[in-house]
Amino acid sequence: MIKTLRPYQLEAVESTMAWIRRNSLPCLLDLSVGAGKTVIIAEICKRLLNIASNKKILVIAPNRELIEQNYKEYVSFGGEASYYSASISKSLRNPVIFASERSFDKVAEKYGEMFSCVIIDEADCTTPTIKRIVSDMQKGNPNIRVVGLSGTCFVLGSGYIYEIDENGAKVEETINPHYKKLLYRVSTTSLMSDGFLTKLETPDTSISYDTSNLKLSGGNFTKESLDEAFLGHGKKTSEIIADVVNRSNAIEAEGVLIFGATVDHCHEIMASLPAYNSAMLTGSTPKKEREQIINDYKAKKIRFLVSIIITTRGFNAPHTKAVAVLRATLSARLLIQMAGRAIRLYEGKEEAYLWDYAGNYERFAGKSGNIFEPDIQAFGQKPSTRTDILCPQCNNFNEVSLRPLPTGYTFNEFGYILDLAGDIVLHETEAKPFPAHFSRRCSHIEAVGKNELKRCDYFWSFKSCPSCNAENDLAARKCGDCGELLIDPNDKLIADFQAFKKDLSQVQTDDITFIRRKEAK
Repeated sequence: MIKTLRPYQLEAVESTMAWIRRNSLPCLLDLSVGAGKTVIIAEICKRLLNIASNKKILVIAPNRELIEQNYKEYVSFGGEASYYSASISKSLRNPVIFASERSFDKVAEKYGEMFSCVIIDEADCTTPTIKRIVSDMQKGNPNIRVVGLSGTCFVLGSGYIYEIDENGAKVEETINPHYKKLLYRVSTTSLMSDGFLTKLETPDTSISYDTSNLKLSGGNFTKESLDEAFLGHGKKTSEIIADVVNRSNAIEAEGVLIFGATVDHCHEIMASLPAYNSAMLTGSTPKKEREQIINDYKAKKIRFLVSIIITTRGFNAPHTKAVAVLRATLSARLLIQMAGRAIRLYEGKEEAYLWDYAGNYERFAGKSGNIFEPDIQAFGQKPSTRTDILCPQCNNFNEVSLRPLPTGYTFNEFGYILDLAGDIVLHETEAKPFPAHFSRRCSHIEAVGKNELKRCDYFWSFKSCPSCNAENDLAARKCGDCGELLIDPNDKLIADFQAFKKDLSQVQTDDITFIRRKEAK
């Protein structure tokens, strides 16, 4: 199938190919939400295979929906592709492989020489795992190319994720960027002006939550202050939802996304929505039920879809005409992703709407007055012994205690140590990053139903099961996945005692000749 690329899509592809031909350093494309990254990825893959037909291409995306979107777009071009993701299937049969990072991480070094290029979708989520994948693949092919694409090329506290901008100037607002050069940028504003995106209206709301007392802890709002601001405000929530419904009726919106602050808050929102055409998604929603809800929303069987974050990055439902934000966030990236769900082109949709009920627009509009062009700052390492880091898996903050670091060493937003060159420090004996803090596992907990809690299963420090390779807590006796015995306490005591007896520097007792008991006073 022959597809015609938009002018800016063609320019992005050609700038990428020109860089690849002469340079092996990682490059980046800054492409607005809704710019058509899947099409650009497909065209880059097609052209790369024309150059190196004997090599494969790896495309990494942060979630299943994006992996499937990229795969389907490439196949629609007439290309042959495979999945390498535990949640879908695993195959290296075809020239282009669409993969999840956690699945491909286990085979990156083994198959690295087979690949000519790694394409990273949503490159602002370039995790330590992805960097390790690239590093492992370079062992097999030192000249492997790395191309990143993102609509939000910046990270909280670390600034921009590239070193040199599209004009060749060195970027000041950045710390240890993974990407060397920004090759091409197309802004949301320009795409709206050119008619490639729906123009976004941001009307004032007559009612809103009081967020003036939200408190910060290291870089995020505290849970206590969030609960105080949003949870249990039944009457206000009902009034806000009534406003959302009235506005939706006025603009004849067939699809509206609503973002709540917590799971309990989402339940409060659902209680005020019409049950027959509303649904809610959380992290604990079963897979089949989640897929059914998403399909129903895309098929317009559901008008209102409520979530905390699930329907942001990679969620593609062009008929969405409005986004209602009933939560506060300190992430400009997240607000942009929320708003971006409504601005994709759709027949009959002449404008889109962002209804902000939590003061986010004023927080991020900045000097430009435009949320799509926020003010970017890079703060670097905090002097405190405690700080907040992001979990690479669930994207929630964790307050951690820092390890003492060598002079000049820093850490990235995910809490991994960076050396003087800005590279991630790996364990001497294991090919995994070294955490800059003492926390072992992500602390984020989500409610599952009414009486059950579910904790994020991401580990910064872990021991791998020899049978299934699953990650387990350092103190775990049995593997949480397969039940394999990881350590026998009795064997450990015996081994420790034997080591003690062999160490001549230790004071040892072989015979007891005298015991004196001290009388209690």
